Amino acid sequence: MSDLFHAEQSKRTRGSITVTMKNGTKLAKRLEKLKDGGETAIKYTISDFASRAPGWVTKGIRQHYGVDTAAIKDAGPKTKRGGTSKNVSGIVVGGISLKFEGKTLTPTHFNMNYSQPHPKGLQIKRVIVPGKKIAEKAKNKNAEYGMVRTPVPYQVKATIIKGHRATMKGGTYIAPSNSKNAGAPNIPFQRTPGRKFPVEAIHTLSVPQMIGNEEHPSKASETINNMISEKLEKRFNNHIKRTMK
Repeated sequence: MSDLFHAEQSKRTRGSITVTMKNGTKLAKRLEKLKDGGETAIKYTISDFASRAPGWVTKGIRQHYGVDTAAIKDAGPKTKRGGTSKNVSGIVVGGISLKFEGKTLTPTHFNMNYSQPHPKGLQIKRVIVPGKKIAEKAKNKNAEYGMVRTPVPYQVKATIIKGHRATMKGGTYIAPSNSKNAGAPNIPFQRTPGRKFPVEAIHTLSVPQMIGNEEHPSKASETINNMISEKLEKRFNNHIKRTMK
């Protein structure tokens, strides 16, 4: 099983991404000349950030991970009206922070599928299996072996990293989740090796882990930072031009 899959209980994770606009010092000098106009430009840019940045983050994540947009939206920042100010965001010389929170996800959010809908499916080709009971079932009571169809390998796959289809280890099976939500999808489980119990659902990355941070960068970290920084600066410059008219 890929290192991205873990048979364990879901873990809640938190994370944030701080974006500093390019040429912050240069923009700060422009703001000093604009006075009230600069305040207006900041206000409009913060409003743009609150409404548009989650979409930019989603786009950046999906460039590198196979996760569905519903999971990203569920973990996304919950913006409250009036909850953001220029003093908190430090939009010019500091940065802007987006805070995400979400549990480690099951592979169902990563285009998961499985080759055999139940573990009792049988191979078409028969193989020789020793054993008296096997022979009796094969209606050849004098034989010490039987020709039987063995179970089909029960493979479950998901695309965690974009462009890479990962296979979960043998023994994985699909069963209904404990979710009380009607229509909740079946999810993959694993038993403890050599034992019937305990049984744990398989989980993988959370949205905050896919976003990453300075201490634990992810594949999407640089893409997200560059995307937001460039788009935010563009919006900021547009608002400055508007206030100068």
